[in-house]
Amino acid sequence: MCADRLIDQDLLPALLEPARQADYPRDSRAFVRIDTSLRVYWHTLFDICPGLLALAPPDGLSLFRPWMAWAAERQLPMDWTFYLWVSAWLEDSPFAGQLTDALRLEMLAASAARWAMADRSRALGIALASPRLPGQLMLGWKNQRVDGGREVELLELDAPLPAPPQPFGWFELASAEQEDFPGWRALTA
Repeated sequence: MCADRLIDQDLLPALLEPARQADYPRDSRAFVRIDTSLRVYWHTLFDICPGLLALAPPDGLSLFRPWMAWAAERQLPMDWTFYLWVSAWLEDSPFAGQLTDALRLEMLAASAARWAMADRSRALGIALASPRLPGQLMLGWKNQRVDGGREVELLELDAPLPAPPQPFGWFELASAEQEDFPGWRALTA
């Protein structure tokens, strides 16, 4: 079958491994289909966390392609944990030396916001933490009013909680006044 007549099922390996896009001529339908599909994830990453573009100028592809291959290999979900997994990958990648606490917090905030937008449980919020950011929690809150939006806030703790598991720990919040610490839940694929 010629490359211009491939269906999506035939392109699945290339969709999971962005580097495989180069297997197709730039003017082919297959290349355009793969490019269009991957752009959703590129924009999900770099539009929300634009600071990451500085790690891999000019277009972030030297970061994006290996991250997508790593995620596909591990069959990671592209749900609210998306940014947490990107952060975990970055910590062990060639980009690790360029990571700042500001970028780590940006990715925690993106995950908290995504959770607040997509979660359908009874929980009102989520607390996220990284062992690399001791004494800090990123909180994401679901919208509670018709005219409101989701809220994300950084909480600096007076007394630290036990260290979260690697690479991240999280727990759900039943209320904004929650006093107890329910324990960390580990990030799982």
